[in-house]
Amino acid sequence: MPFSKLKVDKTGLELGSRGSWAFPVTGSGKPGLLSHYEGGRFECHFHPETEMTLIASGEMYYQANDKVFLLQEGDGIFVNSNVMHAGWRNGEKDCAYHPMNFSLVMVSGHENSIVEQKYVQPILRDNLIPYAVFYAKNEEDRPVLALMQEFLQLISKKEDGYELLVKSLLCRLWYLIYKRAGSDDVICLDRGVMAVKNAITYMEGHYAERLTLDRLAEISNFSRSEFCRIFRRFAGRTPFEYLQHLRVRRSLQLLQDPSLSITEIAERTGFTGASYYAEIFRRYMNMSPLQYRKNKA
Repeated sequence: MPFSKLKVDKTGLELGSRGSWAFPVTGSGKPGLLSHYEGGRFECHFHPETEMTLIASGEMYYQANDKVFLLQEGDGIFVNSNVMHAGWRNGEKDCAYHPMNFSLVMVSGHENSIVEQKYVQPILRDNLIPYAVFYAKNEEDRPVLALMQEFLQLISKKEDGYELLVKSLLCRLWYLIYKRAGSDDVICLDRGVMAVKNAITYMEGHYAERLTLDRLAEISNFSRSEFCRIFRRFAGRTPFEYLQHLRVRRSLQLLQDPSLSITEIAERTGFTGASYYAEIFRRYMNMSPLQYRKNKA
């Protein structure tokens, strides 16, 4: 089975459409599986749409900015616009989950509406609630989880008038998010998020070159030690581990070109040699580059 692959640009922004301009909403009654991703993990990324995730079965470690949560069947999480997030399996067990995206225009309506000015922009501008976790065991979280389930039913059945019901549901959901944003336990964002985004942006654009920790720390305006600590907080990996995995991911498309040798692919993706490339490739893919190429043939 071919692996699923996040399509991101050089800043880490996920590419692709999530709904349409006319109805910017996505979701499906059929859950996704973490096993469909390389290593059972989708990498750290962000996008302008807000996202809800509901766990259908199994368990998932879900990272939002620098916080990691263990989500189990029935749990859900909300991440706001442009918040960095990633997810991976708990051990070897698979996890089935429902990702749901929507643009906040579904809530705010037209530009400068009172809903946008009073209830949407303050939360985005002041970063009052970058993410919120909802646990099935907590009674106070069940209204939001029920709305997520209802959203899935509406978006999968697509019965006549479902668009109106989805819009109404998202407004109800945002009301509950808005109320939580006014509580005492709001989450404050530090400058580490932007530092990590800057480093990922640079790595995406220069992964084929020789990159040093000093250069990445300089771009992020932190000392080497502080940068490493912050990067691991937000990306879940050290800068070097992230760069290695990025280079492996970028090599996958090249491996499908039979005219390129393994040595050429290693050079194009920033590895110092074919043997070292094969060693790192096997670490992340559990197979050699040649085996991967053969499987794709």
